[in-house]
Amino acid sequence: MWRHQWEHTQEKTYRELLVIYNREDCQALKWLTDELSRIQQSADTLAAVDFADQRKHQTTETSEQIQRQFRTIRKFAQLDYDKKKINFRQAMVVKETKEQRVERNRNNAYKLQRKLLAIQRRATKSLQAPQRDTCPSCGNLCSALAHSASQRTIINIIPTRNGAKKVIANYSLEQAYCQVCKKVYTHGAPDALKANQFYGHGFKAWVIYQRVALRLPYNSIVESLQEQFHEKINVSSIPNFIRSLAGYYAETEKTMTARLLQSPFIHADETQISIRKTHWYIWVFTDGKRVIFRLTETREPTFVHDLLVNYQGILISDLYAGYDAVPCAQQKCWVHLIRDMNDDLREAFFDAELEAFVLSVKNLIIPIMECIQQYGLCKKHLQRFKPDVEQFYRNTVINKYYRSDLALKYQKRFIRYQESLFTFLDHEAIPWHNNTAEGAIRPIAKQRDISMIFSAPVTHDYLVLLGIRQTCRLQGKSFFKFLFSGETDLEHFDARTRKR
Repeated sequence: MWRHQWEHTQEKTYRELLVIYNREDCQALKWLTDELSRIQQSADTLAAVDFADQRKHQTTETSEQIQRQFRTIRKFAQLDYDKKKINFRQAMVVKETKEQRVERNRNNAYKLQRKLLAIQRRATKSLQAPQRDTCPSCGNLCSALAHSASQRTIINIIPTRNGAKKVIANYSLEQAYCQVCKKVYTHGAPDALKANQFYGHGFKAWVIYQRVALRLPYNSIVESLQEQFHEKINVSSIPNFIRSLAGYYAETEKTMTARLLQSPFIHADETQISIRKTHWYIWVFTDGKRVIFRLTETREPTFVHDLLVNYQGILISDLYAGYDAVPCAQQKCWVHLIRDMNDDLREAFFDAELEAFVLSVKNLIIPIMECIQQYGLCKKHLQRFKPDVEQFYRNTVINKYYRSDLALKYQKRFIRYQESLFTFLDHEAIPWHNNTAEGAIRPIAKQRDISMIFSAPVTHDYLVLLGIRQTCRLQGKSFFKFLFSGETDLEHFDARTRKR
């Protein structure tokens, strides 16, 4: 208002009023900015400020104590209350002193010793660990130490003709001294006996089979162990078992990966999982005989390029653009393409151009599918359809103008994938769909529904074992027998079994 009056009259009074108005406006804006900055820095402590997404619980110390004890009373309803008594006077958390920590560690060591002695008393057999005369570090001859035998008790589960049974064995371990390394070794002890653990390979194999093959939750596995074998373990032991066997079979996965990269074609697919409430991705690669999995934080296919950098075969995938830059020949999945066209045709049933386009695709692909059904993926019979493909592109895709958005979408898609939609016509026994990868990754979707949320370290190890399990399934081998055999060479596992 003052600006309008001053522009028309040019009086000094209106100019001064305008200056005062602008100064007050700037001061008010500065005050507002300073106040917002103060609120931003002190929002957690200001009583007059609250958060819309997570309300602060503003209360007095007395009120907070009342609410804490009321929350404690609600725990009475828990079924396991008798095992977990509640102290109503725990008003604050008392920090553990150094003496208390030492006493707690002493009690834990005492309990561990008692558990070890109880296991040793239940042992059903005694075994002598195999002896070795050379040092594992330098290869020099070692001298046995007199009266140095130690005992190690291992709980194992072994398969029988009618099921499985628990075995507790005492191993006698002899110690030897290396003159070169100046070290004492437990000579000849297997890896399972070197670490401070109670459970052998067979015990871990049984747990892994329940988790990976049968997809049982951790609590169900713990309950099953206690009911069937009278062994009580902590839930936290299961991830340790998974990590242990994933390391044991690391070479198995490397061998599978090397053989996979020698295959004439590889199927690839990916699916999303939740890790700590963020989206991660699990990728599967398979040739129909072997399966490997990979876990990544994003859907960026950089590692796919690295994995297949020297691959000479054909990559079969869906229409995800991330695969397009992989430096190898490709075959795009016709099942995904047909599914998309069906869905769009169902939604836009009045789109005449889309209907005509899809009809042309149908007239092209149906004779090819009939030929595959009769002769299989035989290059000699499939190559006769190449002139039909060229005519389809000439009449329906390249030299055609479409007004329909959907018809334009599929026109661009067929142009983009012109080199990779019909690769299977030029090669022998190359699949035209990606169902093999979808079948291999299906257990991930089922486990995702069971577990809901995963953790990254355990998932890495779990995927190593799941890849071996899926490989056994595709090769008609027993994942259960492979785990209990202790073998690591999956490719020759059946041949060795028959020799024995």
